[in-house]
Amino acid sequence: MFSPPDPRKAFYIFVSGMKGRGKSYYCRSWFDGYPYDKLVIDPTHDIRDDFRRDGVDFIDLGRDTLPVRLPKSLDEDRPYVTCVYCPDMGAPTAMDDIDRAAGLVLRGRDQRAMLWIDEVGAAGTGKKTPPNTRRILHHGRHHNLNLLGAAPRPMDIDPLWLAQADLVVTYRTPQVYDSDRIADEIGYDRRQYAAINQDHCKGHAYTLFDRAEEQLYLMPPVPARRAGLNSYPAIPQ
Repeated sequence: MFSPPDPRKAFYIFVSGMKGRGKSYYCRSWFDGYPYDKLVIDPTHDIRDDFRRDGVDFIDLGRDTLPVRLPKSLDEDRPYVTCVYCPDMGAPTAMDDIDRAAGLVLRGRDQRAMLWIDEVGAAGTGKKTPPNTRRILHHGRHHNLNLLGAAPRPMDIDPLWLAQADLVVTYRTPQVYDSDRIADEIGYDRRQYAAINQDHCKGHAYTLFDRAEEQLYLMPPVPARRAGLNSYPAIPQ
């Protein structure tokens, strides 16, 4: 039986699938419910716009000069911060900028944080992973880091995004190479997994692989977000 993770402990989630199926929506449902410091790296700038529209209180880290440390809250009643970093994806230093921002959450075991990278392909490739992203994928758990990574395709990214994920969430994945890579990582027959993805992942429905249980769940769309709701998304019952 699946149970929600303890937010005080490290937990990694990787989400992939076709554009417009719900990857960012799924990640945000976890992000909103996390009770400690949070940073989202938003290459498309869409999440920042959504936060502004929804009245979310956040710190915009800008894109010219990053702070050397994650900002701290000055409000005793709200001791944790939500930060957004929107890199300039046209800059020659975009990947390095994203990596430096990601490094802000590597602060040690006693300072918990959640990092959401909404396009992990912008943070590195299968052949090039910058240093802070490597640290996060290899030993971010030692920092009690919660990690959300989203990508339309799982092919040309560091394989540890999949290998280290506690939950592998997959929306419709029509490309056979993408489907095969996920199937191989979670230990499913390639044809069987592709058939499940084609038959079940219609609209905003998705599959969820729980690595601890080695169980694949067929999940309905994440429920609509409600103002003021602060909880994890729909999970297997």
